[in-house]
Amino acid sequence: MLNAEIFSDAGYYREQNEDAGGIFFNQTDQQLLVICDGMGGHQAGEVASQFVVDELQKRFEAENYIEQEHAEMWLKQTLQNVNHDLFQLAESQTSYHGMGTTCVCALIYDHHIVVANIGDSRAYLVNSRQFDQVTIDHTFVNQLVMLGQITEEEALRHPRRNIITKVMGTDRRVTSDVFTKRIQFYQYLLLNSDGLTDYVPLKAIHDVLQSNDTLTEAGDALMALATEYEAKDNTSIILAEIAGDPV
Repeated sequence: MLNAEIFSDAGYYREQNEDAGGIFFNQTDQQLLVICDGMGGHQAGEVASQFVVDELQKRFEAENYIEQEHAEMWLKQTLQNVNHDLFQLAESQTSYHGMGTTCVCALIYDHHIVVANIGDSRAYLVNSRQFDQVTIDHTFVNQLVMLGQITEEEALRHPRRNIITKVMGTDRRVTSDVFTKRIQFYQYLLLNSDGLTDYVPLKAIHDVLQSNDTLTEAGDALMALATEYEAKDNTSIILAEIAGDPV
């Protein structure tokens, strides 16, 4: 179990916060961290993100111990099932048509994490030397980067950088990416919506995480960075402390 806190803000440029998230525990006190970033008109983005968070909470809290070798399948299958239910909800009401949400979630073990993502909400592992992105963005520009057609710097300025290629709720079936990572040499696990990383340079985020003494101070400082860099989107993060940063 990690000491973790969630921080979220609509920001100055959005009237509504369409992000949602939570820190949940199952019957054996295993821990699941979740961040979702909703999209869609008529407040439907907020509906989609909260629906996924609520469903993951309900399904996880009903579980007993999830063996690590079954964690990837549990996350992948659960997200598929929740996506199906969200798609059915979106089809059932005209005001919900086209709504969707990203999702990044992490199931915590003593020496490992199992992370699943759909969309461009991210997970990072951080220590004093490294700021390692665990997830792979499901975006148009990231596909171009992976194909070698543009650089990561060009992707930040690309006119189609906001096009997401995979979300929950817009199709009957969706498959998440799942990653298992060892964590004992890291200081923090960070989950975030793109309101943070689309606007704040990664070096600035890393510097803040190395210059604050407590989890709350570090989280508050990251949220202040989003304001300082005039993030034009909702910003949500979960920050969790890990024991061992190498010297």
